[in-house]
Amino acid sequence: MDLQHVLLSTSGRIGPRDFLRGLVLLTGACVIIMVAASVVSPEAGILQSALVFPYVCVFGKRLHDAGQTAWLYLVFLMAFFILSSVIQLLLMPLLSPDAYKFQMELFGHALAGNADAINNMDPQRVLDFNRLSAATNLAAFLAASAVLGLVGARLPSNP
Repeated sequence: MDLQHVLLSTSGRIGPRDFLRGLVLLTGACVIIMVAASVVSPEAGILQSALVFPYVCVFGKRLHDAGQTAWLYLVFLMAFFILSSVIQLLLMPLLSPDAYKFQMELFGHALAGNADAINNMDPQRVLDFNRLSAATNLAAFLAASAVLGLVGARLPSNP
């Protein structure tokens, strides 16, 4: 597998095996960045933006191999956000009960239209929420990535 072709080139096609290898590498890099953002500093999360282009390359080439346009990646991206949000909502009370209490408090303020309470929230409390919800976020990310990766790998290849 040529990493430069798989991760950094927008042209060409890749089969299911190279697609999954590239996706595993990108997912591993995202996991490392997510852990760094929750343990070291939240600002480390900005490094994930550097992985957007490689994700587009990997999914775009796999979609080309299936005879589709790479623009269909936007559907995968939207499905990823929806799926990971649903998984987070389902797992938050189980994996991060303290973070869930904080999240419900925020929802209560939002439903009451109390924007001042949200805007004047203690920054340390927000950092604590990020740390408390890290396991849930990581689990949701991995589950959503696995589902969409399997869907992408199962696309039929055109000869």
